[in-house]
Amino acid sequence: MKETIHKCDHIGMFTNNSKRLVDFYTKNLGFKKGKTTILSKSIIKPLFGIPTDCKFIKLVSEDVMIEIFEPILIRGRKRINNIIGYNHWGYWVGDRIKFVQKLKRKKVRVIKVKRDSHSVYFITDPDGNRIEIRDCRKSGR
Repeated sequence: MKETIHKCDHIGMFTNNSKRLVDFYTKNLGFKKGKTTILSKSIIKPLFGIPTDCKFIKLVSEDVMIEIFEPILIRGRKRINNIIGYNHWGYWVGDRIKFVQKLKRKKVRVIKVKRDSHSVYFITDPDGNRIEIRDCRKSGR
């Protein structure tokens, strides 16, 4: 059976001012503020190359989610001044594990990081853009 790709699931972006972004998206575009947490450096560094903990905020609408990352340490904030904006986007697939195995067979480098009780998977396109591989059966919004 051929793998079906469903849709863009979410957009991830870095900022030095999460309050400003949350206010913009909730007040102007109708997003609802979801989960806010701190993601540890052990998760952020392997995925994005930034050695700092980050505040992580989910904004949710009916069709798409926005993930906002704000570095906690000043050193991290200075480092992202050159990369503020879109960081990654989420790609929904029918069976993430099978899809990741298929990518590996095609020699696509897959980044796997443990987060809480599950793993997250990312790939990088030729221009360096990160794509998170998400299982539409376990969306967890």
